[in-house]
Amino acid sequence: MTSGEAGGWLWILIDIGAVLLLAIALGYGVWNWRVRRSPAADRLRDRKTVELHQQRDPDEGAPLKGP
Repeated sequence: MTSGEAGGWLWILIDIGAVLLLAIALGYGVWNWRVRRSPAADRLRDRKTVELHQQRDPDEGAPLKGP
């Protein structure tokens, strides 16, 4: 194998490595998101969502500014 051929193989190796690394990182993130969430965190999220939906929108009655 000459040095010119090594560049092509190296490019393929880097591409495969980058895709594998991305797939592993995505898999780890999905696993963390689904498995490690506690019921207390879910209850807090739900409570805060309800509170936000009950608040009045500050922009609802604002006058429109135009030319």
